[in-house]
Amino acid sequence: MSIELITIVLFGGLLLLLALGIPVSFALGGITVLLTFLFDGPDAVYTVATTTYQQMTSPTLMTIPLFLIMGNFLVESGISERMYNGLSYWLSGVRGGLAIVSIGVCVALAMCGGFGPGILTMGLVAVPAMLKHNYSKSIALGSVMAGGVLGEIIPPAIIMIIFAFIARISIGKLFFGGIVPGFILALLYICYIIFIGIIRPQDLPKPDITVSWGMRWKALGEIFMPCMLVVLVLGSIFIGAATPTEAAGVGALGSMIICAIHRKLTLRVIMDSCTQTLKITGMALWILIPATLFGVFYATAGAQDMIMELIESLEVNRYLVLICMQGILLIFGMFMDDYAVVTICAPIMLPIARMLGFDPIWFSILFILNMQMAYLTPPFGWALIMMKGVVPADVSTEDIWRSVPPFVLIQLFVLILVMIFPEIATWLPNIAF
Repeated sequence: MSIELITIVLFGGLLLLLALGIPVSFALGGITVLLTFLFDGPDAVYTVATTTYQQMTSPTLMTIPLFLIMGNFLVESGISERMYNGLSYWLSGVRGGLAIVSIGVCVALAMCGGFGPGILTMGLVAVPAMLKHNYSKSIALGSVMAGGVLGEIIPPAIIMIIFAFIARISIGKLFFGGIVPGFILALLYICYIIFIGIIRPQDLPKPDITVSWGMRWKALGEIFMPCMLVVLVLGSIFIGAATPTEAAGVGALGSMIICAIHRKLTLRVIMDSCTQTLKITGMALWILIPATLFGVFYATAGAQDMIMELIESLEVNRYLVLICMQGILLIFGMFMDDYAVVTICAPIMLPIARMLGFDPIWFSILFILNMQMAYLTPPFGWALIMMKGVVPADVSTEDIWRSVPPFVLIQLFVLILVMIFPEIATWLPNIAF
């Protein structure tokens, strides 16, 4: 059977299963195993067992549970509340200070535990505090959600580990490629909040509280150890003293010690942290295994040659192809989970980017920036769903949806900025490696 017909059957069947509501891992794995059996015979199904075993025993994937448990222990130690209270003391006299602090804490939590902790903890801590001080709902909700999804681009992001594993590129390079774009995003969010405070001061009133310098320095001291742990973990990767897996192990042990120092290392905390880590790791593996099977089957069928010939036959500027790929990712991200988009699109798009002469790390960062936007874009918008689950009852879904457009525009601006100036994503990896 021709590769063209296989492509139609494979993707048509996959989209049909997804439309029927079947989870992406089962849809991807099921259609791949079925077509492997039909086109290559019963003996070829043996690759399912061997591929699964290789994925389950890969040392690289140990990075996922280690970074996850690092973040879980730090969150259980109360780092988010201490960071929020401590930084709010330092910005107590600044208009919009609580929203700026929310962005800062989300950046810190992203560097500790990736996506999730920022939105969940700040949704419970920061949003009620901002609404209590009469902040506009759009700024209160939007700042927390936009800050929370920085965990997609600021390392150690789990989506980066999965992307690097599927695309067979360096996790360390991908980590450092996301640092500069991530901090640019955070800075632009803060600039936007300051701008709103200038043109619409009624939306961001100054809190009427008195804070002493003693309170400020004490709060700063409480967050010193977690900050040093993050510096140790990412710094050891940067200087080449440890691989990402080794650094994740150090981070997991360090976070456990910090949790014990703050007298939060109880049996319940250990059980909850391990359970949460196992859930997310299991989800990641359930996606990675069928994604790898999909890639093996499609590559064996001759897909890469077909795609390369098709792209070469198109007499268009390579940047037009790049823009089209970004548009496809944006549309997919609005209706599918980012893990699903990565598993389906990364094995196809990254070889195209390489063939067109684009830097693979740069293209990967563009890909992940696009997935970050997907978290804030309805109707799927996973960040919107998470926020609805933790905000006060008087905050409606409409309030949440209306808060995201300015921050999505900022994300789109940074995506275009990185597209025009690739050095934003490649400068730090080139220095580190």
